[in-house]
Amino acid sequence: MKNALLLFFILLISISVTAQSRLEVKGYFGASGAMANWNENLDGASSVDIENLMEVGVLFSKSISDRFSLSGGLNYSFAQIKYSPNFPPCINCLYGYSHNSDFKLLSIPIYAEYSLGKIFYAAAGPVVDFQLSEGNNFSDQSGVGYLAGIGAKLDTEKFSFSIFPNYKRHNVIPFEKEGNYKQILQEFGVQLGVGYQF
Repeated sequence: MKNALLLFFILLISISVTAQSRLEVKGYFGASGAMANWNENLDGASSVDIENLMEVGVLFSKSISDRFSLSGGLNYSFAQIKYSPNFPPCINCLYGYSHNSDFKLLSIPIYAEYSLGKIFYAAAGPVVDFQLSEGNNFSDQSGVGYLAGIGAKLDTEKFSFSIFPNYKRHNVIPFEKEGNYKQILQEFGVQLGVGYQF
């Protein structure tokens, strides 16, 4: 199911890109402060700390009016996960658990941008996520989430330079239900990008 959806979205993006005459292609790098919290208050639940979340990606953008443009692309995020299990107090007990500390996530952001003048813009839209790593000891983040942010972009004749502080919330609508409780990955980050306009 996940692979079929991923293939569908990549195909959709590639078809929409080839059908457009004027296009901007932007590569970017980002860093985020992230947390994964339970969707309910749970006493004694295990917890994870997400450290050094970085992302790289490429976006394709098309202006549809003087103020609006549509963007879509691919984003790859990676981080380190520290896991704190919920073990009951015990003297001389040995506990073992498997844990993969390398977190990897492939995302397809699709969002609209609205120009707030010559430099600033607001952007918001859905993000389709596919968690590539397993054994991270928190809820699978594969599903549909969203992003929102306000950025600044400086355009030259062919190039653009941008900074985009943003908020992302993953796993709002999961592909597979894991039970009544789930952890939701949230990010507060910034992206630095360079674009080329055709």
